[in-house]
Amino acid sequence: MFLRLLIIFIIVAIAGAVFYNYNRSDDDTSPLLRGLAKVRSLAKEAAPEPPVETAVYKWQDKNGEWHFSNQPPPEGVAADVTVYRSDVNVTPAPKADTPQENTTANPATNPTNLPLLPLTDPTRIKQLIDDAKNVQNLADDRQQQIDQKTSN
Repeated sequence: MFLRLLIIFIIVAIAGAVFYNYNRSDDDTSPLLRGLAKVRSLAKEAAPEPPVETAVYKWQDKNGEWHFSNQPPPEGVAADVTVYRSDVNVTPAPKADTPQENTTANPATNPTNLPLLPLTDPTRIKQLIDDAKNVQNLADDRQQQIDQKTSN
């Protein structure tokens, strides 16, 4: 999305620069070259800034309270220092799921351990079809009750 907006902005900027400078006669360079120079200067201004490093100090005072700061702790206090960069994601990666042993002998008897997909277990497919038929029967019975009440 950002790339599309950037491309549109560049096209509009070039077109604007060309048409803005079209009727100016005091400059010998072509409007297209002036427009491209303007776009180049705008692109340099919009370039991403270099990464910034921030040091975070963590220490515990004599009362047991934790302190976090970008300033070092008082002298004589031990502190952990962590340096964060603005161009690095500091969120830890999620832990991979470890496969667990299935303690249930028959997965059809314990629906909480059933996988959602794929539906390849024949006993599960039969159970799903039976459940669908039961729901359809309930809906049909309800419709018959409604028809009886409205016909009277």
